[in-house]
Amino acid sequence: MKRLNILLIDDEPLCRQDLRDILAAFPANLIGEAGTLTKAKSLIEKLRPNLILLDLSLGSQNGFDFLRSFSSPPLCIAVTANPNQGATAFEFDFVDYLVKPVDKDRLEQALKRAVRRISSAAIQDTPSFLAEISNQKVLIQGGEIQQVEAMGNYVILHSTKGKGILRSTLRNTLNPFPKNYFLQLSRSRWVVRDQVLGWHRQSSKLFLRLRDKTEIPVSRRHTSSVIKSLSPPPSDSKEA
Repeated sequence: MKRLNILLIDDEPLCRQDLRDILAAFPANLIGEAGTLTKAKSLIEKLRPNLILLDLSLGSQNGFDFLRSFSSPPLCIAVTANPNQGATAFEFDFVDYLVKPVDKDRLEQALKRAVRRISSAAIQDTPSFLAEISNQKVLIQGGEIQQVEAMGNYVILHSTKGKGILRSTLRNTLNPFPKNYFLQLSRSRWVVRDQVLGWHRQSSKLFLRLRDKTEIPVSRRHTSSVIKSLSPPPSDSKEA
């Protein structure tokens, strides 16, 4: 299952704890929690989760109104204690609609559905490139790219298919991707944000650990912005 970056929004601490316990069994990052919609909106803008678990009734606050406040609402799994909200929920493109108390198997189904939605959107929203790998032209989909590296008049696409050489500028390569899709590590290297598994310091230098187990140094100039962007840090980050 592709790892999800989830924001949990519920005004009841015990309910958040129950969901937190269930999520711990899945390959998902719980990157934040909010007990109010005001805090939730702030965290969405800061952390940019690819999925939210949203209680539809937070005291006097309404989850439906919260979603309407976005021009493009986040992907959402609705959670509610009221099974009669289905008619109103129909107008929203929810991944799933769960009734409290949330069953572990039902949440697993919902998370798998979210992964399929996100993967499908990534394929549609990212560009493809005809690059050279081992002297052969290979089509690399945007979702297959892990890093982008500038080298003179060329760009190196580090992908699941290998290192592809593309005659292009770094700007023209990055422009078609969604905003904040990449994280800048130096003047010439950018990494796909979702590929970052963790980070650590070694002799005062910052290194990012990617999902393919490679480690990449971050330039001193970009260290502060990278740490700020990854706050809170991935679960396996540590200081050496």
